[in-house]
Amino acid sequence: MFGSLLILLILPYVDLSRIRGNQFRPAMKLFFWFFVVNFVILMWIGSQHPNSPYVEIGQVATAFYFVWFIVIVPLLGLSENSLMDIATK
Repeated sequence: MFGSLLILLILPYVDLSRIRGNQFRPAMKLFFWFFVVNFVILMWIGSQHPNSPYVEIGQVATAFYFVWFIVIVPLLGLSENSLMDIATK
């Protein structure tokens, strides 16, 4: 439970994009909405009884939550930096 809050502390270190705001990052905008939908799913799952389909949905949504911060954010930053370098040359 504390891991979901503590992982927010590493966000400034894993966001490798040169542009900090999401306004000029179209791929990040798309994945941000995936994150919002995942957050809503996690809120809904938290209100359900721990029965068979809800447990598996919660595990997948929790895995996506942590993958978002550890894998998706750094890879998006690196890919957008690379695409920005290619576009300016």
